[in-house]
Amino acid sequence: MRRFLLALALCLLPIAGSAQDDAETERDRDFLTAFLEDNLSGLGRTVRIEGFRGALSSRAIFDELTIADAGGVWITIRDGAIAWNRSALLSGRVEIREMSAAEIDLPRRPAGSGATAEASGFSLPELPVSVDIGTLRADRVVLGEALF
Repeated sequence: MRRFLLALALCLLPIAGSAQDDAETERDRDFLTAFLEDNLSGLGRTVRIEGFRGALSSRAIFDELTIADAGGVWITIRDGAIAWNRSALLSGRVEIREMSAAEIDLPRRPAGSGATAEASGFSLPELPVSVDIGTLRADRVVLGEALF
């Protein structure tokens, strides 16, 4: 219920235009970046987002997103963008038209994701909403030697 009310509140906030003033942009970054980092981070995972802008519009962009575990940062996404349908949250769906990045740097697997002879097939974790992604694009992907 709390997630539903939060999604509703985000959808009902006034939509920020592309010509936001500095104070509005700073408020957007402080509250929403902290909220996203806190909710995306979890046991053994720390998410950091730098330069997050446009969260209240249908296209959010960020300068850099990193995900780290006990061994350090295992993925860095630079110059990322997400075009999404905010109103779909009200019906329990996340509709992402586009996820893109100028660069994705993946030097290693995250801790605990090592392959074993008895590994089962890939599956997404259970989510409280359905997720639909239209386009996934990266201009450059750097894979670390540890992945090979």
